[in-house]
Amino acid sequence: GGTIQGIVSSGEGVGNVPSLAFTDGLLSLLGGGLHGGHGAGPDVSALQLQRTDWDTLPAYVHSLQTLLLTVLKQGSGRPQGDHGLFLRYHIEAITVRGINSFRQYKYDMGTVGKTLEGMFRKLNNLLERLHQSYFFYLLPSLARFVSIGVYMPAFGFLILILVLKISPGPPLQGGARGDIFGVPLPPSRPGLLTLVPPLLICHATGLTLYFLPVLGQHVATQHFPVSESEAVVLTVIAIYVAGLAMPHNTHRVLTGSGSERGWMTLKLLSLLYLAMQLGCIALVNFSLGFLLAVTMVPVAAIVQPKGPKYLYAVLLVLVTPAVTLLLSIVLYQELIEYPVSALECWQLFLQAVSEGLLDHYLYGSIVFPFIALFVYPCWLLLWNVLFWK
Repeated sequence: GGTIQGIVSSGEGVGNVPSLAFTDGLLSLLGGGLHGGHGAGPDVSALQLQRTDWDTLPAYVHSLQTLLLTVLKQGSGRPQGDHGLFLRYHIEAITVRGINSFRQYKYDMGTVGKTLEGMFRKLNNLLERLHQSYFFYLLPSLARFVSIGVYMPAFGFLILILVLKISPGPPLQGGARGDIFGVPLPPSRPGLLTLVPPLLICHATGLTLYFLPVLGQHVATQHFPVSESEAVVLTVIAIYVAGLAMPHNTHRVLTGSGSERGWMTLKLLSLLYLAMQLGCIALVNFSLGFLLAVTMVPVAAIVQPKGPKYLYAVLLVLVTPAVTLLLSIVLYQELIEYPVSALECWQLFLQAVSEGLLDHYLYGSIVFPFIALFVYPCWLLLWNVLFWK
């Protein structure tokens, strides 16, 4: 049989990554890294084998696929090894495990011992330099990285779309403001009472989505032939879908009709709310913020109760976080060259929802509460804007 080789597990923790100097030091010992080296054949589970022809189109496509894999893994917020539980406490860690290899080049236990010794020596040398290392980066390969100074401006331009969309037009004569969202503003000011019900209902739905599945699992198992885990997942899906059917005519009951300024004010609050959320989550888990920004920002900028309403409704449904998760699962399976059927994809989706709740309550992952308490209510506000009239 094969002997033991070293493998560095993927570096993502609960939305975090270890120090780049730490990761590169271990990879250089195992035979790769950003500065080369030799050792026990590195492998990172989220990374594909690196290429040497960097300037060719296939190499760029390969790096893009690898980068998407790391983004999807980090965006999930799941710890990809035991080290992930330490990263949120600012303890630099990475998982290294042995695998039974049948490759051409064999390494015995002596090589593994030398590798461990070299790891401790490198850690001793890194103590003075860890504060100068990169703690926010993406890896398109074992020998290349993308620093925060490169990808954050691109993310900022996505947020800029929302800021430009909510900017009012130039002042008109007499001190009145111009149009906003491309619609002239009427002279009358609506009462804020029309905006209170949508805000309360949407956030109450988010609170229900966060608390009810776990609190009501015992009741569900007593009345339905399902296990506790199935009850939690099905309750989450039921509450999530029920949000689409929430009453959107509260403002009509209060005012008699939906005013122009009413939906524009609600959309203004929604865009500000979304921009604030994406900006905050990008500082904690950039990959999650990027996935949400790429999907939600373009649709949030164009949605309004006028024009092709059914088209806007379809686009809003396609960018809801649940559909984004489903499409991410399909993309991930394609990237690892293991495509799945529709039924298998649905099972993976249910498993991802279940594991999202489990990771939150066991490991402190913030993905589920962030989606339930912030992103989903914000999406419901945009849904209210669409059906304002």
